[in-house]
Amino acid sequence: MTYDPLEWTTRDPLEETVPDPVERRRRLSDGKRRAIELVALVLLVPGLLAAQWVDNREQSRGYQTRERVTVVPRGGTGTIGGVQLRLLGRDATGSPKSRVAGAVAMKLVVQARPLDAKAAKDIGMISFSVRDQAGHVWSAFGATDPDNKPVAGAVAQVTVLTDVPAHLVNAVVLEARRGSLIRTGAVPTPVLRFAH
Repeated sequence: MTYDPLEWTTRDPLEETVPDPVERRRRLSDGKRRAIELVALVLLVPGLLAAQWVDNREQSRGYQTRERVTVVPRGGTGTIGGVQLRLLGRDATGSPKSRVAGAVAMKLVVQARPLDAKAAKDIGMISFSVRDQAGHVWSAFGATDPDNKPVAGAVAQVTVLTDVPAHLVNAVVLEARRGSLIRTGAVPTPVLRFAH
């Protein structure tokens, strides 16, 4: 065994314990701690729910649109974005199968007549949806014949496809708007609602 002269000068800090210089307070008992947690919970939860409600209300205002709805009588025409639209008919008997359980595929045929060259290019910008009397909205997809490009003054046919619940096939009405369903801004969105 060898003798190390520094062995006696180096001390292990874990071997010596010194009392804490900081005075420690007594901890709360479990009952008092639980009571404080309960009071904090009772006070914070309604506050957090109210803050979330206010935040959601402010956020939803940005997505709500002001709509200027024009009801088009049966067989009548309405103009939106320089395009005259007329609902020719609906068909829910052709393909009863739908991708959605309990729904029926519905096809609506719309006659579109652009009034100028710009409107002829913007026919694809018109979005469609169907709505029932309770206010439920289903999106619909409108497509023109890809072989026949719309021309100003000429009539084009738009086929609108949508899936709706089977019991509401005869109760839904078609809506057309320029742009998307969600739109922000101060200017009301013009909407055509076709009566049937």
